[in-house]
Amino acid sequence: PLGGYVKFTDDADVMSTSPREPIEDPEELARARAKGLFHAQPLLKRAAVVAAGPLTNFIFSIFAFAVIALFLGRDATDITRIPARIAVVQAHSAAAAAGLREGDVILSADGRATPNFPSLQGVVAQAAGRAIALRVQRGSQTLSLVATPTPRASGDDQGHRAGQGMLGVIGPLPLQSERVIVHYNPIEAVAVGAQRTWDMVAQTGVYIFDVFRGRASANQIAGPTGIFMVSGQVATSALEAPANNLGGRVGLLALSLLSLAAILSVAVGIVNLLPIPILDGGHLLFYVIEALRGGRPLPAAAQEWAYRAGFAVMASLFLFATWNDISRLLPGMR
Repeated sequence: PLGGYVKFTDDADVMSTSPREPIEDPEELARARAKGLFHAQPLLKRAAVVAAGPLTNFIFSIFAFAVIALFLGRDATDITRIPARIAVVQAHSAAAAAGLREGDVILSADGRATPNFPSLQGVVAQAAGRAIALRVQRGSQTLSLVATPTPRASGDDQGHRAGQGMLGVIGPLPLQSERVIVHYNPIEAVAVGAQRTWDMVAQTGVYIFDVFRGRASANQIAGPTGIFMVSGQVATSALEAPANNLGGRVGLLALSLLSLAAILSVAVGIVNLLPIPILDGGHLLFYVIEALRGGRPLPAAAQEWAYRAGFAVMASLFLFATWNDISRLLPGMR
């Protein structure tokens, strides 16, 4: 659970800082290269070998997300063609006070027809603090209810403004027969997988940058215990999700765990590329320095101190992640 590493045949130590026996004779160097000894290889080849690890993480994520896209497709349901059916009634909301329930279809509001959820939102937004009549279909019954939309305290990124009315419902709730699923061909699925992987890389990069700038909490960083807990939650959610048969649940479980594996693979790839000695990114940083020095690596003493500092950073990060995991297990510790 703490990770692993690759030790090449000619490594002097587990961190691949230097060859076990430095080679200076050109003929011996040529023979060592022919044998495939890592430290005898040209700089670009060594860099390619080191970069192959994180690259494999990203390739796996692309493949995993592509498989998921191939099986699940894309939900292209047009919500304007779905009745204003309520998916969730929020507790202590205007909708709850009016007696609305999940699954209710609001046919009209304030005397105006509401054939879909956006039309309902438009009527409610203009009726903050004012009682409005609702005509509601509940099963085979048609009911008349009265609700008083609550003014919004603030706006949001969905175009809602402060002061507009809201009922406190989430919708629409499409029936299975109303859903429209677009299926991808293999090439389109790979493109979707690549886009999803890139989005994950970008989001993770922004998060790491924001943590260092103090704009985001580091509480989301998880260790082995946290990953185990998330895996359990994903498995439980998949097995409890509605499905026609056991095979459907097992398939959903497999795709859910594959999605989690893809997300973790992206995270591992990004972490490995961080310019911290002992990580792949640290090796690549040293290779850049070696190239700038005309093919001369940093002195062994400097590399040793850098690797010690890198080990201290990674050990601290692991302890911090473990602390986060324990804090989630034992509420009130923070």
